[in-house]
Amino acid sequence: MRAPVRKAYIVRFFQLVTTKQFTEAERELQRIKEKIERTEWNHGYYRALHGMLLLRRSNNDHYSFFATLDQNDKHAFQNFRRDFQEKVESRLYADYDRGYFSAWADYMRVLLRMQKTAIIPKQVLPLKPAAVEVNPTTQVSLTDWQNTQNQANEKLDQEPR
Repeated sequence: MRAPVRKAYIVRFFQLVTTKQFTEAERELQRIKEKIERTEWNHGYYRALHGMLLLRRSNNDHYSFFATLDQNDKHAFQNFRRDFQEKVESRLYADYDRGYFSAWADYMRVLLRMQKTAIIPKQVLPLKPAAVEVNPTTQVSLTDWQNTQNQANEKLDQEPR
């Protein structure tokens, strides 16, 4: 029997997916896959995580769930989380489906927490040096932090190598 997956791995995965650090997110997903017990519920949970990663990575996600998320609307996160949680608790769904919805409910919980604290932990900062320094203890909104990081990465991409 395998050891249960630590919630820290899953939270870190969600943070990495949110900030579009896909290489690191893949590593966390692989770590989760290695430690997860083989059950239908866990298989659904893992497939949801894998789908989140693929969806965020694709450039053509105009019709995806992520495109409809407003990073500043905590009520939307709460409503989505409540809807997903109801599906998890419903016996109308199979274990695979309930695991899948549970992953989405957990992701909404993490997004709410990230938004509520507005503190971006060190472990989600990009690995390549940024043109703009960000103090990880500074309180900023998630959207502002992402915009700053995107601008810094664009500047780095424009610099001659």
